[in-house]
Amino acid sequence: RLNIVSEELDKLKNSSGGHSDGVMSRTSVHGYGEVHLQMPDNGPKVIDAHRFVIGVHSELNSWIHFNAEIDFEHAAQTMEFEFSYLDFLLQDNFNVRAGVMLMPIGNLNENHEPPLFWTAERPEFHSKILPTTWQQAGVGGFGSFGDLNWRLYAVNSLQGIGTGSDGNSGYFRDTDGLRKGRLQIDAVQMENVALTGRLEKKFTGGQLGFSFYRGDSTQDLIAEDGTVTLLEADIKWRKGAFELNNSIANIDISDSDEMNTFCASAAGGRAASSCRNDIPENIFGINLQAGIHLPQAMGWNTTYDIIPHIMWEKIRPADEFGPNATTASRAKNFDRFLIGVSYMPDPKVAVKLDWSTYDYQTPETDDKNRVDLALAWMY
Repeated sequence: RLNIVSEELDKLKNSSGGHSDGVMSRTSVHGYGEVHLQMPDNGPKVIDAHRFVIGVHSELNSWIHFNAEIDFEHAAQTMEFEFSYLDFLLQDNFNVRAGVMLMPIGNLNENHEPPLFWTAERPEFHSKILPTTWQQAGVGGFGSFGDLNWRLYAVNSLQGIGTGSDGNSGYFRDTDGLRKGRLQIDAVQMENVALTGRLEKKFTGGQLGFSFYRGDSTQDLIAEDGTVTLLEADIKWRKGAFELNNSIANIDISDSDEMNTFCASAAGGRAASSCRNDIPENIFGINLQAGIHLPQAMGWNTTYDIIPHIMWEKIRPADEFGPNATTASRAKNFDRFLIGVSYMPDPKVAVKLDWSTYDYQTPETDDKNRVDLALAWMY
């Protein structure tokens, strides 16, 4: 028995990194984490071990690669399946990707590691307008033609309305638009299929990006389709020590009145919080950021970076809504102005401090201020 065990261990060693062809020599582990301290002027201070993420990349062979990430959130009290997919690498301008994939929407969703953005929390634009982190299951292609990168996927669609009998139902709402409609890939309904894609044009010092998403969202629960049409554009540009990052997005939801009628009915199961009658017709958002890489601007010979920055956002998750959206409110719309600084002793580590003020669209909603402190890392 000992000889058998010894032989099996030798086989395992040889197949998992004991020589150059072992799987361990072709597998790497990566991830990121962040801890936040929020200090609002209208409530208690809150500290949160927000995320700890473990990811794996493995070259199964020379042309098939596996990628996956699992996100343990809020001190590992909740878990989120970030993605798990295979890349079939065929040639530079055309490859195939299949599995649970991050949607190619905006310039943060696919690259959302916290040291890669300046603010302590993700901008509201990437939460209440674009529902980062956003993953769906499907198949598609990707590649590059020189300085032009592209992705195009067919995936399971968002779910804008649900029923009380289904605990895994999604829904749209006026607070954060599409966010509750993107579900974990856990036996979700797939009566509707969506098409999504992105083009990125690189130029000297920056990148220009365009994203789209289009798919029905009612999952055949009603006769109407509830088609979601999302268009987004963004630009990143750096000139010397100065850097800017701007994004704009518009989202149209067709048949929102019919969806709201369903949600207000007994069939909608509103009492089970699986459907809401505050679905907007249109969602709109703008994010403008600018920063200075201080050591470079001052001519300091250092390996660290200090980035003072400002940000302004126009967040309209309830930009327009029809007469049947009886509980929808423009009180959820606001402008946000932020001043902050990110200290990076290493490109993979950031300590962030920022102050922001929220100016709500309706006068009956009190404006608020908040200070955020964050420690972020990636590995």
